Amino acid sequence: MGHFEELYPGRFLKGVTLLAPKTIRIVEVIGNVELEGDDGTVKPKAVLRYKDGDKHKDKPGEIVWVRTNSQLAAVALNEPDHNKWGGRLLTIHYDKTVPFGKEKKGGIRVLGSPDMKSTVEVSIKMPRRKHPIVYVLQPTGGSAPKTAAKPATGPGPTTAQTNEAKRLYDTLSEHNPSLATKMFAEHSTPYTSEQYQTLIEKLSAEVQAAEGGQA
Repeated sequence: MGHFEELYPGRFLKGVTLLAPKTIRIVEVIGNVELEGDDGTVKPKAVLRYKDGDKHKDKPGEIVWVRTNSQLAAVALNEPDHNKWGGRLLTIHYDKTVPFGKEKKGGIRVLGSPDMKSTVEVSIKMPRRKHPIVYVLQPTGGSAPKTAAKPATGPGPTTAQTNEAKRLYDTLSEHNPSLATKMFAEHSTPYTSEQYQTLIEKLSAEVQAAEGGQA
């Protein structure tokens, strides 16, 4: 299912609008960008600029890039120098467990990269927390956005189609999250009704194979 925040696009990507994991191509990561927070105070932040095979095929999108994601990206890309991340592929997703203070409000997290060959566990110690949070980074091969992506030549998917694709993706993720990520990334572009119907059929077949019945 979608999220009402899709109705109010802003400068930065909102995690809740990610229907499924998304592979992006990093353009650059910029530090010390002065941004105003929810409390009205202005603080320096890092911003990741990216391209994809969809809305940001030409003009880069932007993500407020927190320290945890930089730590995860460094492992996923096997490169601690953010100045060398330009052109590299990274897969992100919406993680409902991302904490904000004492609450879990959710946010964008690095899931892995098509460049990875195997899963890697990363332990990250968070401020004022006794135990580190363990993240499992995954290879997401086959999900790279094409530099010259196929243009969207038809109407976009209907709400029913996006909801059904999300439902099937969530169901398949319960059985095989890596396959679900790969299938969605490979068959969700271009962003058209025809392509989403193909995506639904592909996901449905995999769900039936996993569950041995109707999807």
